Amino acid sequence: MAVLIALGMAVLVVAFIVAPFFLLTQRAPAAQPDRAEADRAAVLQDLQAEKETIYEAIQELDFDFKSGKLSAEDHEALRLRHEAQAAAVLQRIDALNGGGAAEKPRQAAREKRRA
Repeated sequence: MAVLIALGMAVLVVAFIVAPFFLLTQRAPAAQPDRAEADRAAVLQDLQAEKETIYEAIQELDFDFKSGKLSAEDHEALRLRHEAQAAAVLQRIDALNGGGAAEKPRQAAREKRRA
């Protein structure tokens, strides 16, 4: 009798250990869109942080120029480089947000002003 109880418990333990592997394969396809959305959100957050960093660098350049630490030529060259980086980051942010989503409110505002 003790052998049967031990054997039954062993089967339950094995089933308990193996069950997540079978359940995981059934849930995996449904989890893929959530992972893609999480990855998109993480990339968007990184791009927002990069944008803020570039904006701060431009502000520091302006401050350095006003305080006399940079010449006009150096300031202009560095500012143009940072502005190009900011434009590239903003384009990537727009692409992740769906592209034209930000343009629709602008068009509506223009139409209100024209009317």
